[in-house]
Amino acid sequence: MHKRGMLLLWLCCLLSLSVRAEGLRAGTARVEITPPIGFVMGGYAARQGPSIGVHDPLYATVLLLKTDETSVVIVSCDLRSFPSARVVNLARERNLADHVLLAATHNHSGPLTWEDQSWPSKEKSWFAATEDKILSAIESASKQMFTAHIAAGFGEIYLGHNRRNVEAGGKVTMLWRNEKKLPTSPLDPTVGVIRVGDATGKPRAILVNYAMHAVVLGPDNRQISADYPGAMARAVEKAFPDALCLFTQGGAGDINPYQDKQPVAENGFDVVAQVGNALAQEAIKIAQRMKPASNAPASLKATTEVLEFRDRWEPNKTLRAGLTSLLINNDIAIATIPGEPFVDLQIALRDKSEIKSTFLFGYTYSAGGEWVGYIPTLKAATEGGYGAGYNTRVEVGAGEAMVDRAIVNFFKLAGKLKNTPGN
Repeated sequence: MHKRGMLLLWLCCLLSLSVRAEGLRAGTARVEITPPIGFVMGGYAARQGPSIGVHDPLYATVLLLKTDETSVVIVSCDLRSFPSARVVNLARERNLADHVLLAATHNHSGPLTWEDQSWPSKEKSWFAATEDKILSAIESASKQMFTAHIAAGFGEIYLGHNRRNVEAGGKVTMLWRNEKKLPTSPLDPTVGVIRVGDATGKPRAILVNYAMHAVVLGPDNRQISADYPGAMARAVEKAFPDALCLFTQGGAGDINPYQDKQPVAENGFDVVAQVGNALAQEAIKIAQRMKPASNAPASLKATTEVLEFRDRWEPNKTLRAGLTSLLINNDIAIATIPGEPFVDLQIALRDKSEIKSTFLFGYTYSAGGEWVGYIPTLKAATEGGYGAGYNTRVEVGAGEAMVDRAIVNFFKLAGKLKNTPGN
C-alpha cells in the first residue's frame, strides 16, 4: 500500500478508536451535607427535640454520566427526601447535566429538608446551602470525567419485612418491627448493583439499590446518622478503595428492617452496622463477579415528564409527579418516582420490562412537580393501613400508571415504538 494510503488508514483507525473511547464518560464527587447541631430532625413525630450531636456525617454522592448526546447525574443524598427544583434547573442552565436525579436514601436520622427552608435563617438556610453544595459537587464531577465501562448485576438478601399485616378478614394491622423474622408478603429481597469502571477496569463507582426503609434507628436517637445506607457505603468503599458508593432506595414504601427503631440504649448503632455490613457484603459479591464489556457500544438515553394526578381525598386538587426514564447501553433501565412507592410496584416494573437490568429508584426527585408521598398499589389501597388507607394523598392507581409510563418510555428509548403510523 502507498505510504499516503497507509497514513490515511492509520489516521482513520486512530479516529475510530478515539470516538469509541469517548462513548460513555463518567465523573464522581462527594460533599458533606451534615446540618449544624440543634436543627429539627425529620422522620418521627415522636422524637423529642432537635439533634444533639453527630454520630456519623451525611453526604451527597454524585455519579455523572455523559455521552455526546446527553448527560445524566445521579445524586445519592443521606436524607429523608430532597425535592429541589433549583438544583435540577440550575444544573441544566449551567450545562452540568441534562437530567438530574436527586435520590434520597430516606434516612430518618437526618434533618428536615424541604419542610423547613428557613433554618437557621431565611438568608442563610441549611437547605439552600445544601443545594449549593450539591451543584458544586456536580460541577466537580464534570471536571474529572473518565472513559467509563458500566455493568449491572443482581443478588438477594433478606433484611426486612412487609410492615402491613393483612389478616384473614381483610383487616390491616401494622407490623412495624419483626425481630422474629416472621414471613411477610409482598417482599422483594433483590439487591441491584451498577458498577462503573474506568478504562483500566478499576471500579470508580458502585451504586447499590435495595428496598427497605432506613429506620434501624428510632425517635429516641437524636444524633445525626446516615443509618444503615451509610454503614453499607463505608463497607463497600473499604472493599473498593478507589470507588465511591451510592445508595438508592427501591420500592420501600411498605418495607421495614426486621429490627425497626432499635433503641440506642440497646445497641442501636451496632445494629445499624450489622445491617449495613450485611447488605454491603452481598453488594460486594455482586460487584466482584461483574465483567463490564469494554468494547460494547455505549449509549445513554433519557426522557423526563410530569404526570398529573388527583388528590385522593380532595379530587379538585392535583399532584404533579416528575418522572425520569433512563436507558444505558440498551441493557440497563432506570425509572424514578418522586415519593414512596410500595414494593409491588418495583416488582411490577421489573416483570413488565424487557430490558435485561431494570431498576426502580424510589424517593427520587428529578423532573419537576412535587413530592407525592406514599404511593400504594391499587390492591393495598383497597386493604388500607399506613401509607395505603391514610397518610397518602395521591389518587388510587397512580403507582401503576407511573410504572406503565416508565415501561412505555423504555420501549421508546430502545427504538421499539414508531413515531408515525404504519405496518
